[in-house]
Amino acid sequence: MTLARLIGPEIAEMLRGGDVTGFRALSEEFHPADVAEIIESAPEDKRLVAFLAVDRKKQPEVFEYLEPETQARLLNDFKPDVLSRMLAEISADTRTELLQELPGPVARKLLEVLPAEERKATLALLQYPPDSAGRTMTPEFLHVPADATAADVLAKVRRFADQVETVYVIYVIDAGHRLIGTLSLRDVVVAEPSAQVRTFMRENVAFVKTTDHREEVLRKLREYDVVAIPVVDSEQRLVGIVTFDDLSDVAEEEATEDILKMHGVATQNDDYFSASLGRKFRARVIWLVALVVVSSASVLVQQAYNPVIAHLSLLAAYITMITASSGNVGTQSAGILIRAISTDGMDRKRLRAIFLRELAVGAMLSLTMAGLAVTLVLVRGAHPQTLGGHEVHEVAVIVGLAMALALATSNALGAAIPLVTRALKIDPAVTAGPFITTAADILTVLIYFNIAEWLILR
Repeated sequence: MTLARLIGPEIAEMLRGGDVTGFRALSEEFHPADVAEIIESAPEDKRLVAFLAVDRKKQPEVFEYLEPETQARLLNDFKPDVLSRMLAEISADTRTELLQELPGPVARKLLEVLPAEERKATLALLQYPPDSAGRTMTPEFLHVPADATAADVLAKVRRFADQVETVYVIYVIDAGHRLIGTLSLRDVVVAEPSAQVRTFMRENVAFVKTTDHREEVLRKLREYDVVAIPVVDSEQRLVGIVTFDDLSDVAEEEATEDILKMHGVATQNDDYFSASLGRKFRARVIWLVALVVVSSASVLVQQAYNPVIAHLSLLAAYITMITASSGNVGTQSAGILIRAISTDGMDRKRLRAIFLRELAVGAMLSLTMAGLAVTLVLVRGAHPQTLGGHEVHEVAVIVGLAMALALATSNALGAAIPLVTRALKIDPAVTAGPFITTAADILTVLIYFNIAEWLILR
């Protein structure tokens, strides 16, 4: 049970009774994240009072842990002096993220109350594309020239420790502000005080560009196992850093987005209860209408084979079984490849190996399901009127062959399409789910009735 749930009722009663001093004393004992959770659990009309009761030095940290909706509500309720101070004291990346979520007029109003230096830094971040490294980075980091000594670096760490995102990594730049190396705080501490940075810095630094997508940033943070990664502009100048905690929610958000896309719910990423019904309706109806249009091709294909069904009506009983099986196999295969694509270290060679392995697994699944389908048809039997003068074992052969070929085709399709869309710079998640299932349906119907027609008319 969370802290807010444990003491939430007491906090609410404390605030209703106007015991601000008691709440301030209590908030000093807890981590800013816990204080933010406690404020979120308080009655909505008491959250401003609760926040302002927190120690002034601790308020910016607490503010950064609050939900975006609560942050926006508090900003609207703050007096001008508190508003200006809070916007100036929160980190640049948090401020940028907050402003980009607000309506344009509100964001511009808030920018006007920012001190000139913070306003300039915020506008610089806002110029980058959404979800890019430039929009996510913070310009508050430690950097030193290559001719600085270890003693110089320690002095700078002491001076700016409270103003930067992290003190554990220090970046080395040349005269043109280009990144040439990094230092860990440990490197600096163990070095001789008079030793120049250039003699013990680490070169060949991993970095990202301001235009790189945040997924790429997260991938590199994981690949190089670092707490922060530098960001450079088009001229290779160091302009900011992205820390792992800046992207702590990205993996979950991207996974959620992929799941929604795979199930045909567009890119709706809002909280379920905060999103409007109209927006939820639009996010889903677009895909459903598109899929109905595409699925109509399957209906037209089946209509073209009505004479085959009229001659051997038992075939109609097994269409759903085969199309459902092939659709599921295709979706499974696509999910495996999409996961592989999003995993660190998956180069072309490894992706090809996974693709070939999927084909092998698909072949095994196809033969297994075909055997099961044949057995089912034989065990179930059929009324003579549904056989059109043919034997049950003939229908079993048709269903078995169709099951084998349909599953093998759908499996290959599900594995291939994510690789193709990746090469075309399209999000592979969009190709999964309904899209592959619908494509598999059409192919399965074609395979099924062509086999039936060939065997019946041979």
